[in-house]
Amino acid sequence: MDEEGKSVELGGEFILQPNEHFNNLSVNLSLSVVQVPTNMYNKDSAIMNGVYWSEALNTVFVDNFNRDPSLIWQYFGSAKGFFRQYPGIKWTPDEHGVLEFDCRNRKWYIQAATSPKDVVILVDVSGSMKGLRLTIARQTVSSILDTLGDDDFFNIIAVSLDQYQIS
Repeated sequence: MDEEGKSVELGGEFILQPNEHFNNLSVNLSLSVVQVPTNMYNKDSAIMNGVYWSEALNTVFVDNFNRDPSLIWQYFGSAKGFFRQYPGIKWTPDEHGVLEFDCRNRKWYIQAATSPKDVVILVDVSGSMKGLRLTIARQTVSSILDTLGDDDFFNIIAVSLDQYQIS
């Protein structure tokens, strides 16, 4: 998207061609593509520096593919939120112009970035936790559980804070 919120097509240097190896998707076998989730500021200096730094991966990706043509997709996921994918493709936002994909929420990223975890989740089920608050709490617990892998352990404890006076 440009500054006015209009969709901008990829530049002429980024040529996409259908490729049988990639299910006839239009790809660029010379370059990777970077995707930044919509909820991230793509001009953030940490993201910009990481994108420039990771450009060197283009050569690695192409060399890997040339050495082993059975490879399909190659990825680099940054802790800052950007995602580099080879071969390059055109990312398509949803009907609202949003790119929801965030590599940091994918199991492959989480397992690579973290050690096995033991997690205890305390959920307030007191009288004040009704309606939207309870919905938000459930969604939060679900989001936490989505980040756990096969090597992780967890327990959920429901606690009513009505019996405690917090000062």
